[in-house]
Amino acid sequence: MGRTRWGIALAVVAAGLVALLLLPPSSATFTSTVTVPATIAASAGFPGVPRLISDKAPVFYHRMEEPQTATAGSAAADTMASSAGVYGPATNGPSLWWRFDETAGATSFSDVSGAAGTGSLTGTATAGGAGPMGGAVTLGNGSYLSSAGSPFRADRSFTMSSWFNVGSTVPSASRFGVLSMTGSATTSDAMIYAEQPSGCAGTCWGFAMGTGSGGFDHARGTSAVAANTWVHLAAVFDKTTTTMSLYVNGSLESSRAHTVPASASTGAGLTAGRYRDGSWLGTTGGTAQLGEVRTWRRALTAAEITQLTVRPTARYAFTETGSGTTYTTVASSTGAPGAVSRSAAISPAGGAALSTGREGNALTMADPSVSGWLTGPNAQLGTGSFTLSAWVRLTDGSADRTYFSANTGLGSVASFGYSASANRWVASVFTTVLTTVTMQGDVTTPVLNQWTHLIMVHDDFNNLLRMYVDGTAQTPVAFAYTPASGTSAVEISGRLNLNLLITDVWAGQIDDLRIYNGYPLNAASTTATTLQTFVALLNPGLSAEAPGGLQGSTKTGHSGSTAVAFGGTGNGYDDKYAVSAATGAFTVECLVRVGAGQSGVIAGLVNTGSTDRLLYVDAAGKLRFGVLQSGTAVTVVSAASVDDGAWHHVTASVGPITGSGTIAAGGLRLSLDGTVTSNNTVTTAAASTGVWRWGGAPVLPLNTWPSAPANPYLTGTLDELAVYDRQLTDQDDLWRVYANY
Repeated sequence: MGRTRWGIALAVVAAGLVALLLLPPSSATFTSTVTVPATIAASAGFPGVPRLISDKAPVFYHRMEEPQTATAGSAAADTMASSAGVYGPATNGPSLWWRFDETAGATSFSDVSGAAGTGSLTGTATAGGAGPMGGAVTLGNGSYLSSAGSPFRADRSFTMSSWFNVGSTVPSASRFGVLSMTGSATTSDAMIYAEQPSGCAGTCWGFAMGTGSGGFDHARGTSAVAANTWVHLAAVFDKTTTTMSLYVNGSLESSRAHTVPASASTGAGLTAGRYRDGSWLGTTGGTAQLGEVRTWRRALTAAEITQLTVRPTARYAFTETGSGTTYTTVASSTGAPGAVSRSAAISPAGGAALSTGREGNALTMADPSVSGWLTGPNAQLGTGSFTLSAWVRLTDGSADRTYFSANTGLGSVASFGYSASANRWVASVFTTVLTTVTMQGDVTTPVLNQWTHLIMVHDDFNNLLRMYVDGTAQTPVAFAYTPASGTSAVEISGRLNLNLLITDVWAGQIDDLRIYNGYPLNAASTTATTLQTFVALLNPGLSAEAPGGLQGSTKTGHSGSTAVAFGGTGNGYDDKYAVSAATGAFTVECLVRVGAGQSGVIAGLVNTGSTDRLLYVDAAGKLRFGVLQSGTAVTVVSAASVDDGAWHHVTASVGPITGSGTIAAGGLRLSLDGTVTSNNTVTTAAASTGVWRWGGAPVLPLNTWPSAPANPYLTGTLDELAVYDRQLTDQDDLWRVYANY
């Protein structure tokens, strides 16, 4: 080796030692076990986190670097090339979703996409209002919301949308902002706004993107801004065609070309209620209202934008803390936005009550021996097409169950629930010729104690009953007769009215129930593809290409740093151990990011009737890990909470007792950012076959896992998931923590 190469190598080693000395005090243990490699030239750089993981030869290692796809069942690449995984649903879901279902006084707004882009309020605003799709926030003068992270990049394809009501005053003298992404010190990179340009008779909506020189490219609409009127606004940028498009109430109003400047933002947050053009400018008047906000890291199609404007005839979010009103709309589900009101005050009856649900509260029937229900307005379901969607959680499958029915004076004309004899979800409609048409879900089997998203559709134009379970279409059933009219009250319920006999009491919970009366509206909109598009937009789903947990190539030289956000409705899985049993000693490792109040299963080995090796964010926001011992869960729990919107490194393992200090291993061990919680009474997991699932798994057996999350599917973001067939040491874990952070 020449003198120059020796000098470079020694400089690298010296730089590495200096870096180690500059680590926080808790990392000082590294110096006693670090050795210089036998070949100096091989240590040309500090090994990155992917190298630290792959060098330990995990059984499989999913980096989650895949691009987004609209295809269900897409591959999850294994860096070790031994066991490719699968993402159950499509991975092109929303990258941010504020529903504003929070109660009055809230200053923080949940992101249900799983990307932990929590919205924070600056200034004076009023939460708890009624919007077109649920909740709304009234923005005071100069107030705005900002996201905790970056939901898209201005140099790639994206979509951002919002319901907006300008309030009692339509500003005429200046531009005002609805949504914006701002990475520049002087101008926003993308924004939805309103102003008075030439060619517009009054104040009109617009979509602008920064040119990089302080100016904007504008796609200006033609619809005049009206006071006290809700409007749906969507801005789409398609990088492949370099086209920016503005949609108002689902209709395309303007398009133009845009060349992305070199300075386009790649990591800025979303802001609602203001934009930047030299200085920050916001809404005026203090009465502007913001409704549901969503973004995507892709260009939505025109058909998808149209579906975003479909409003429910009624929505029951069950966000109240006790009895009282629920959100609902009186406007047509497919017509132009109209006045929004609340339904009359309603109170749960019988054994029904509000308690912690999938998100916020849910209508709960804890005792199936006591009938409980909630009575809604009369005649919400007519004789034409309708769609009903709801989250349901069934806790007892020993008898038939009904979670929704629409009734005449003598009985139910439409009911949806569960058949115990068939172990299937069922939909039934009573017709004008005194017959009952029933369909069963034949693709997806019900799972007890797990939140499931159900959609039932009476497609009057194609004479079909349709059903979707967690977004998956079931085989439709021909329907040749008109359903009898439900002139009496709708019952969001735990019971079925059968010739005045109350039966089929629901056991479990119901959340976010929506009625779309009159939808699908016409034959052209009732194709299977269009309905599937509508169904997909009702679910947060999965979103690939989320910012990853590693610091990225711009900081540490990692080859990639993207992750997958799980919106509480789907997971990924790997069948490495579907045939051969998993080893008794093992480690599961990942990076996880969870927003405030969010929870769910991170990973687990699922077999028939049970889930072992379960790692989850529990109902209290703590990290919990355990294994089954003779059917009983033994767990350890972190001292710190993880639902803080920050990235955390996690290893969870079990193995025989060996070593001491930082090279310790053995027992049940859970490490959160290098802090270990252990239980030495358990040194092995039961050898069993199963499928590793991440981002969600059934929490089985029932009532075994302590502080189990309300929804077993994770609402959060995962990165760098690896499973090993042995237990890593504390030293291995610390290397990973401090190599990245």
